[in-house]
Amino acid sequence: MSSATIAACIPLALFSEKHYDSKNGTATQMMREFFIVPLLILLVSGCASQNQTAAGIRYYGQAQYDAAMTAFQSVLKTNPNDPNTLYNIAATYHQSAKVSHQSGQSATAQQHYEQAAQYYQLCLAKDVNHADAYRGLTALYMDCQKAEAAFQLLTGWYNANPVSAEPKLELARLYQEYAKICTVQGHADVAQDCRKTAEHYLQQVLATDSMNYRAFRALGYLKEESGDIAGAVFEYQRSLQTNPQQQDLENRIAALTK
Repeated sequence: MSSATIAACIPLALFSEKHYDSKNGTATQMMREFFIVPLLILLVSGCASQNQTAAGIRYYGQAQYDAAMTAFQSVLKTNPNDPNTLYNIAATYHQSAKVSHQSGQSATAQQHYEQAAQYYQLCLAKDVNHADAYRGLTALYMDCQKAEAAFQLLTGWYNANPVSAEPKLELARLYQEYAKICTVQGHADVAQDCRKTAEHYLQQVLATDSMNYRAFRALGYLKEESGDIAGAVFEYQRSLQTNPQQQDLENRIAALTK
């Protein structure tokens, strides 16, 4: 299924977290992994830059986005080519745009979405495999009803890195999330095709990395979404065996096996 075919299937409404709660209450907080801005990155060179970055992350966590931006821009003056700083700026603009949109400040939201996209792209120009930037820019495109651009972005990354697990995992994530939207809007056939495509990418990951806990986890989610609870529990358990540090997954298994 091509990105153009999928994007043409339905007119996307601006994504809202309500979609996560729309299917029998099973889409819990642990599944909210895609349509959010990823965590910021502390890793930069230089002690002063690290201090400023830490301050920016703290401000970000307090929803003080202007202060966070000031801190990150200060780091950028010292390290103008640092992809993680460019990413942090992008993520801050992105989250500010989402908050502005939710509060009805459409003009500010649009401006900040555009600035976020610019900085995500600058980050990728410095680091062509920056997974967080790909994830953030994909989420931004979906926020802005540009599904085809999201699929094209990740497909391009995949084509440039056919042996890497990261593009496959992100493509699987995108197809999974698009399947949810299709389900909400009554396009069950498209949703099913999206889940099959997601599973295809996840199986590709496991073919070369048989211990990839993220792939097992995502497969479990696909099976849970399709109503195969036993299969979901099996995949979740395989994910936990590979990486036991997933308390939320332990809780999910417990809930499914009551």
